[in-house]
Amino acid sequence: MTPTPDAPAPEADPARARHPILLVDDEEEILFSLRGLLRTEFELHTAGSGAEALEVLARHPIHAIMTDQRMPTMTGVELLRRAKAERPEAVRIVFTGYADIKAVIDAVNQGEIYRYLTKPWDPDELVAVFRQACEYYDRLSERRLLLCDLRDHLRRCDDRPDDALLPRDRADLRARVERALAADEGRGG
Repeated sequence: MTPTPDAPAPEADPARARHPILLVDDEEEILFSLRGLLRTEFELHTAGSGAEALEVLARHPIHAIMTDQRMPTMTGVELLRRAKAERPEAVRIVFTGYADIKAVIDAVNQGEIYRYLTKPWDPDELVAVFRQACEYYDRLSERRLLLCDLRDHLRRCDDRPDDALLPRDRADLRARVERALAADEGRGG
């Protein structure tokens, strides 16, 4: 199966931007059901394997990833660990029909997941989880933009050392901003 974005639903509001999400499952029926549930609210990309998902991540901005845990050749946790390197800002979700506590622990420790969901899913809950994940993505993105703007402002202030209106000790603030930005990069924000 070739991962491609689904066509926008005609009833969707074109003025409202839809978050791009990636759904990964080796069962085509599951992807079909998820597309039917999520296509009106999100820009969908799908993949039937971890390798296909990594190809999608390389070609498209993705705000949230939901993957099945048990797939041939690459587990969902392995995919999310690799996806974090490719798209650290993407919110990561594991979705499985098996209650495997080791998979949950691995997902949290290796993939730094946002949520762990089980199959079968509650449609309202699943949509709510994606809305929350995209809101979380937006908050992290806004925080990062704000920190970058502050860092740029501090650099411009350094060009005017004698300006009495600017704070004299900017080194501490600059260090805090740099630590916050480095922390964001480490956790995908």
